[in-house]
Amino acid sequence: MIRSPLFLRLFSAILITLGLFSAAAYVLSVPFIEEKAYEIERDASRTILDNVFELVGRIRGGLEEQRAGTVESYKTRLRDVLDLAVGYIEHVQARADRGEIGAEEARREAMEGLRAFRYGNGDYVWAIGYDSVILSHPSPDYQGRKADDLRDNLGRHILPTIVATARRQGEGFQTYPWWRPNGDERAPKLSFFKDLPRLGLIVGTGAYLADVDAEVERRKAEAIEDLRQALRKLRIARTGYLYIFDSANRMIIHPNANIEGTAFGDRPNPATGRSIAEDLKVAAAKGEPLTYLWDKPDDPGNYAYEKISWVRHFEGFDWYIASSVYVEELRRSSVVLGNRILAIGMALMAAGSLLGYIAVGRLVGPLRRLADTAVQVRAGDLDAQSGIRRGDEIGLLASAFDGMVRQLRDTVATLDSRVRDRTAALAEAETRQRVILDAIPACIAGLDRDGRLTFANLRWGELVGRDKADVIGRDLAAVVGRRAMAVLRPQIDRCLAGEAATFEYTFPRGGRSLVTKTTLIPHRGEGRGEDGVVTGLFVLTLDITDEKQTERQLVEAQRLKAVGQLSGGLAHDFNNLLSIIIGNLSAARERYAGVEGLDAYLEPAQRAGRRGADITARLLAFSRQQPLKPQPIELCGLLRDMAVLLRRSFPSSIAIGVPEEGRECWTIADQTQLENALVNLAINARDAMPDGGRLEVSVAVRKVEEGLSFDGPAFDEPVRPDDYLEIRVTDTGTGFTPEALARAVEPFFTTKALGSGLGLSMVYGFVKQSCGYLRIDSGPGGRHGRGTAVTLLLPRAEPVARLPEDDPVAAEPQGGGSGGWSGQLALVAEDNDDVRQVMRQQLVDLGFSVVEAASGDEAAELVEQIDGLSLLVSDIVMPGLSGVELARRARLLRPAMRVVLVSGFAVEYGDVPADAVILRKPWDKRDLVAAIGHAAEPAPA
Repeated sequence: MIRSPLFLRLFSAILITLGLFSAAAYVLSVPFIEEKAYEIERDASRTILDNVFELVGRIRGGLEEQRAGTVESYKTRLRDVLDLAVGYIEHVQARADRGEIGAEEARREAMEGLRAFRYGNGDYVWAIGYDSVILSHPSPDYQGRKADDLRDNLGRHILPTIVATARRQGEGFQTYPWWRPNGDERAPKLSFFKDLPRLGLIVGTGAYLADVDAEVERRKAEAIEDLRQALRKLRIARTGYLYIFDSANRMIIHPNANIEGTAFGDRPNPATGRSIAEDLKVAAAKGEPLTYLWDKPDDPGNYAYEKISWVRHFEGFDWYIASSVYVEELRRSSVVLGNRILAIGMALMAAGSLLGYIAVGRLVGPLRRLADTAVQVRAGDLDAQSGIRRGDEIGLLASAFDGMVRQLRDTVATLDSRVRDRTAALAEAETRQRVILDAIPACIAGLDRDGRLTFANLRWGELVGRDKADVIGRDLAAVVGRRAMAVLRPQIDRCLAGEAATFEYTFPRGGRSLVTKTTLIPHRGEGRGEDGVVTGLFVLTLDITDEKQTERQLVEAQRLKAVGQLSGGLAHDFNNLLSIIIGNLSAARERYAGVEGLDAYLEPAQRAGRRGADITARLLAFSRQQPLKPQPIELCGLLRDMAVLLRRSFPSSIAIGVPEEGRECWTIADQTQLENALVNLAINARDAMPDGGRLEVSVAVRKVEEGLSFDGPAFDEPVRPDDYLEIRVTDTGTGFTPEALARAVEPFFTTKALGSGLGLSMVYGFVKQSCGYLRIDSGPGGRHGRGTAVTLLLPRAEPVARLPEDDPVAAEPQGGGSGGWSGQLALVAEDNDDVRQVMRQQLVDLGFSVVEAASGDEAAELVEQIDGLSLLVSDIVMPGLSGVELARRARLLRPAMRVVLVSGFAVEYGDVPADAVILRKPWDKRDLVAAIGHAAEPAPA
């Protein structure tokens, strides 16, 4: 190693620099770093505490949102239930308006119907007069009571306040305390009510808010348990932790499960002598940490170790959330860090001295040669080389310098060729990118800050009805128009402010509306002082028209399904009432036939009862709860037979067209209900053509495949791929208005002066129960107007061989007359006392001896105990065993027993025995005789 003066000067300078730098670094940095490390460790506990505080806040916010959502759900359900009750009252009042019943009878019938109505968790509908008298209430304690003395917790009158609000606003919500069904206590109740000024009464319904609060409290307990498990696993430093206590100094969450639930307010702070809990609360109010003395797990009872806690008060739950960590642990890391820095500094100083000694020695010799070569290159001699071959930095520098000189010669020669190749590659990439953008099934465009289009793909041009090349460089407002720009401008301004925006917009296209979903993404510039600045935006637009249409169809189908379920339940209850009314009227007419003038009163009442039975049957059809017997039907022949009957009852001004002779089309449906549906549609068409016109019924086979669409309005729900028979009933009548078309299949909705409003709803229920689909295409018209077309899709069937017609089965018992059953023993199983009484009396009149049971279980015991039972008449829906299960068990014990099952709606309680007969509610005596006659008596084994 050459000991030149340059070497000595450089090496001495390196040693002095390293020593001064190490000393200064230690003095200036190590104390500062130790203090900062301690502050970081201390603030880390505060950060963890803040995170837990925010988590608790989100838990509180989620519970409040859930409670608000649950209350809104309850309000929606109350509205729906009350709308159904008001519809029932208006239906009864309409009967009074038509003269079918008197005004007082209508009011009584409406109030009795409301008292019998139940839904949900025992909830009900009530009615009060303007004088605060309770007109309808399920509890006898309130029925007919003038309850204006009932007050809420603030002393306000409950019912007069409801009356005043309803008469002023028409309807409204009110929360007040009301007695629970058990009558022991009052609880907050939310009620929705409406004013019926024509009848002079207020109708309402409600639900207890305690059900909402119970759900919220349960979720709160679950959230607290999840938080407890999370905090027990969380550690600050080595042994620090978080805990939560309330304002009553009761520990809510603590890593030590034995402390949870205990009060620690009497535990003193050794540093101040005051309660540690109160010191923590003061620290929370000041927003400062609390330092106090505590013991250690390995030194219990010795309160000499300093701890620090951050505390925050969460007012939503009245909680205090606190962290706890030993100060010694926080400082330990800073001390360790300072010692490591000192050791690293000493090692670096020693290594630097050694490396400096070697580096200076190797640096001095070759520097001169490299400097001489650099002078030659600067003079323009690109062939000059240093010739230095070393494995260190100087060798690399020399090799790089020599290589740089050689590469410089090559670069000058090939630079132009490379530039040309690069330009061609960029052009090819741009072409490929343009093809990809045009092929993407989305509309994509770009805008600058001034609203000019910088690029657009093929589909975006098609969206605005222009060629994409024509829109580049143009202002967006000039391309889409002022109307669209008024909607787009606020969204564009948001995006230019740096916020991505997503919204929906409807474009008019070819006579239809095109629904789009657009996302605007800000584009931030780079370079030339534009880093982070929004210089433009990207536009991504998708066509969601089909998705929106499907969503509307599903919502409508769900709404009609809910109305159908309510209608079916109401019809079932009315079937029981009508069974009692019709049965007792029939018995009265038979027993008091000799009373002069009595029949003039009883016959209209019977006729009204049968009219009510027809209405409940239509309600069951709409709710898809009518009993069906689907079978293959040749529809074209059926339509030709129906046309003969229709032409006799239709005016001559209406022409009727049906499929021509010789054509056959088969479907699977209940023939009786299908005929009823077609007759309803024909009658509606006749009423819509008072001046004459044409009724056309056409039939076609439709094969629906995935993605197949139909012209005109969509069906009531998306059609599943399958083979269908399409039945299209068209007329040239007045048609529907848009408002009437939207409610066409709702029960009790009608545009006729006289009518129940159940015709189309019955058709709809039959089609849905038959696994079919329906749509109505209509518009206002006249003699030459558009008219109405109702299209039904029913499952298609393969042709079957026609069977010879059997002779009708005699409905009378063997031997003729009801006397053929004299002395036989019958068992009647029915949970409704009045219905059971009607059935018993009719069977006694037919000659039977009768035993009764109020449930399926009781009836099963009687079947086992009584010999000689020849007939079982049982309701299907009963407490305990259902009628179907009872019939199956009875047949096992008494194989020769006849079985008649009574039902008000479709049988959905298991397989009915093949030889059982279904008697529909309501019935008259002739129906009962026919059912007993058709009940097959199996041959003995």
